[in-house]
Amino acid sequence: MPARLTAVSLSIPPAYRLFIDDEIKVLIDTGIGSKLAAELAKEKKIDLVLISHGHEDHIACNYFFRDAKICCHKLDAPPIRSVEKLKELYDLPPGIELEKSIDLYLRDFFGLKDSRVDLEFENGHVFGLGSIKLNVIHTPGHSAGHCCFSVPSERLVFLADIDLSTFGPWYGCIDSDVDQFIKSIENIKGLDFEIAISSHKSITYGRETIKEKLDAYLNKIFEREKKLIDFLSEERTVQEIVSQAFIYRKLPEPKEIYEHFEKVMIEKHLERLARKNLVRRTNRGFKLL
Repeated sequence: MPARLTAVSLSIPPAYRLFIDDEIKVLIDTGIGSKLAAELAKEKKIDLVLISHGHEDHIACNYFFRDAKICCHKLDAPPIRSVEKLKELYDLPPGIELEKSIDLYLRDFFGLKDSRVDLEFENGHVFGLGSIKLNVIHTPGHSAGHCCFSVPSERLVFLADIDLSTFGPWYGCIDSDVDQFIKSIENIKGLDFEIAISSHKSITYGRETIKEKLDAYLNKIFEREKKLIDFLSEERTVQEIVSQAFIYRKLPEPKEIYEHFEKVMIEKHLERLARKNLVRRTNRGFKLL
C-alpha cells in the first residue's frame, strides 16, 4: 500500500504537524494537544517521533509516545531532555514574576516535561520508511538544532519554524542566530519543492510561490535592520532601541517577557551590524559609523 502523508492541522494554536503512514509510521513534532496525541499514540502506533527543534510547542506531547523512538538534531537534544535547559535558552533576567511566568507558560500551559531522546541525528540523515525516504535538512537560526524535513519523491518540505508568517523570523533564544537563519532560508530557497508545510501557516503550493513567500519572510530581517540603522543616525541606548519595538511592532502581554525577547533580538542585530562595521559601541550604547 502506498504511503500517506497527512498534514495534521491544529486550530489553537494555529499549527501543522506531519504524519507519514508508511511501513514505519512517523510523526513530526508533538505539540498537538493531549487529546489528539493520545488518539494518535493509540490508533496509529507511531514508530518514530521526529522533532524539528526543542521548543515547547513542538515537543509538549512527547510523553504520549512511549513506544516510539524520539529523534532530534544533536544540538537541540539538551532542551528536549530538560525543561530547565530550555528555560536557560530563554535566558530571562532574574525576577520572581518572570520566573513564575515562564514556569506557568512551559509547565502549566503546555504541560511540558523532561523527555527522553533516543536518537540524535545530523544534517543529511535519511530515514527509510518503506516507500518513502525522509531527509533531514539542518536549518539553524531559530534554534541551534532546527531542522526541516524533505520528501524528495513528493517534492515536499516540512519547514517547521521557518514558518512563512507575516511576523517573520523569530530569533529570541540565546542559541538563535540571525546570520545562520539567513543562510538557512537561502538554502531552502535553492532546493526544488512544490509543497511546503510550515508549522504555523497554511500549506503553500508551487515552486515559485514557495520562493516568493520565503523571500518575503527573509526580507523581514532586512526591514528590521533598515529601521535599526536609520534610528542609529544618533547615539542610542539599547533600551531606547528596544522601546521602538522594531521586531514586535507592539509588545504583546506579558510585556516584560516580550520586551526581553525584543531586547535579545535587537542585540543580535547590533552584534551583526558591528561585525559588518556598520555600527560602533559608544559609552551610552550604539551609533551608526
